[in-house]
Amino acid sequence: MKSVSFLALTALSAWTLTAAAEPAAAPKFLYDSNPTHSAAQIVRVHESFTVTPQDGGAVEVAAAPSNAGYPGLSFVPAGGAETWDFSPWGFVSAKFTNLGEKPLSLSMRVDNNGDWRLSPWNAESVYLKPGEAKVLKVFFGYQYGYQAGYALDPAAVSQVLIFLNGKAEHARRFRVEELQAGGAAGDKPDSHYNAAHVPHDGKLFGGGATPLPRLETANGATARIEGDAILVAFEKPNGRVTLRPADKKPGVWNLRNFNQVDAALRNNGTAPASFRLTVESPAGPTDAAEVTLQPGEKRLISLSFIPKTPFKLVRNEANGKIETEKGTGTKFESNRANGFSIRADAGVSLALLGLRASAPAVELPAWSGKRPPVASGEWELTLNEEFNGETVDLNRWNIYTANFWDRRTHFSKDNVLVRDGKALLRYERKRGYHNDDPEDKSAVAHTDYACGFLDTYGKWTQLYGYFEARVKLPRAMGLWPAFWTMPDRGGVRDHEANPQWRRASTDDGGMEFDILEHLTAWGPYRFNSAFHWDGYGKNHKACGTSQVYCGADAEGFITVGMLWLPGYAAYYANGQKFLEWEDERVCSQPSYLILYMVSGGWANLPLDIQALPADFEIDYVRVWQRKDLMRPQDGPQPNEGGPRAQY
Repeated sequence: MKSVSFLALTALSAWTLTAAAEPAAAPKFLYDSNPTHSAAQIVRVHESFTVTPQDGGAVEVAAAPSNAGYPGLSFVPAGGAETWDFSPWGFVSAKFTNLGEKPLSLSMRVDNNGDWRLSPWNAESVYLKPGEAKVLKVFFGYQYGYQAGYALDPAAVSQVLIFLNGKAEHARRFRVEELQAGGAAGDKPDSHYNAAHVPHDGKLFGGGATPLPRLETANGATARIEGDAILVAFEKPNGRVTLRPADKKPGVWNLRNFNQVDAALRNNGTAPASFRLTVESPAGPTDAAEVTLQPGEKRLISLSFIPKTPFKLVRNEANGKIETEKGTGTKFESNRANGFSIRADAGVSLALLGLRASAPAVELPAWSGKRPPVASGEWELTLNEEFNGETVDLNRWNIYTANFWDRRTHFSKDNVLVRDGKALLRYERKRGYHNDDPEDKSAVAHTDYACGFLDTYGKWTQLYGYFEARVKLPRAMGLWPAFWTMPDRGGVRDHEANPQWRRASTDDGGMEFDILEHLTAWGPYRFNSAFHWDGYGKNHKACGTSQVYCGADAEGFITVGMLWLPGYAAYYANGQKFLEWEDERVCSQPSYLILYMVSGGWANLPLDIQALPADFEIDYVRVWQRKDLMRPQDGPQPNEGGPRAQY
């Protein structure tokens, strides 16, 4: 119903209001096993899937073990139509049943036409225990936890994609049924979600925080809110009290703007009290804080999202895969925190006086920026880029290249800025030509969004060493900045005789090192770090984590680095090692540096145009080499093609 002024509304009777409201359209069922009845047909079925239609419009899927990350199948309009018109409805839903013997995670995505990497879609995920069935709804305009997302046009839906999340060594089986467009046009998920679950001031309880959390108790524990405190008592061993977000749906706090939670606690008992604190998420908790308070003692206790034990990658000898060693790293997801738990044994009595998420500034060790993070060996500074002057040094840096990563952004010299000793890669809405070339024929030849780009391909390379950069990440949603390396085997710079794809291949000892790969939806204190090798086709392999948490210094910068030695690589943030891998497959080819920013990414939010322009700031890039590993061919390269040579 269209909006009506208050005076006009009060003049209408309740009967008139009821009569004026139009009923929601009947649900539109999309799939039937009888093709003559079906509004959808199944296409693009992954090779590991066996699809068996069932009576009544159900489909059973048997998925063989596969290394594919997201195998799936698509439902598209039947009868030759390009799109469906779902404008009378508010969501697409389906019932999923796990027919297998292992837990199952899958997603449903509703698309408009366009390059999927630009995220013209909405999606949601569901987790199913063996035998469990759930209905999953994808509301138009919302995605992944019912957060506001891409403004999907329901009048032009091109496909419904259903896919499994993650690789699996075991077979999986599930059923899809009741696939339909439903609800009323304009329907939304619980409307309070976006306002209530991103606590920008960090307050979760106390200090005027609203709404009050839900209290959940187990094993004889009790808890009640009394004034500005939560009084907690434990009467049995292994008692637990958990503070949950106020609303059961979606039941999460999005703590993307923080990297720790601080709890103010007081021991209300007459004896010392020992207890254990964690922040929970569906994927896993933070490391626990083990605390003992004396009678009457009050203390502020911080639970960092940064794991106590760095991620360690090891080879599984049974299957040859590289995996995270148990007990290292973290699975906690800050954007989906769903509880704060206190565990204690009988006789403990506590008062929780406040709970708040925070992101304190970090102090870096004295060696940071001055030497590698190891004391052994003799090291020499081989590259020291301070970005002094007014422009970047084109004898060292390229500002043009092909854009493989999104279909939205063109690179321009005008978006590589040098100011106050820093390089800024500026992302803005600005019509222009890719690589400032009106003759460019690529997919981003002429676009509405521009950014800067820097790499040292063909101009500077090194095999092994310590690579470090001090950077400040942008805050605008939908951006994808990164600091990484690729192989460069050198040779004549000839796009035909010796193309970049061959020189930079991750086969034959080559590797992509993702030191910092950030999706701005995660907030400024979380990023991805990974290794990729053996190409990007069917033999592609990768390992790493997207649960890297860190702090920023007083100026908002993060200092990240990679220590790379024969058969060994380790990543660092603010002087602290967070991931290491020792294996003969670690890259053994010289590599070049890349600093870039495009839009999108695999788990990002849509681009926030109102927050542009946004800058990826680089204060410095420094590289050291251990003297016994130095090679004459490392360092500055011949620069065939001149300082402005393009890809």
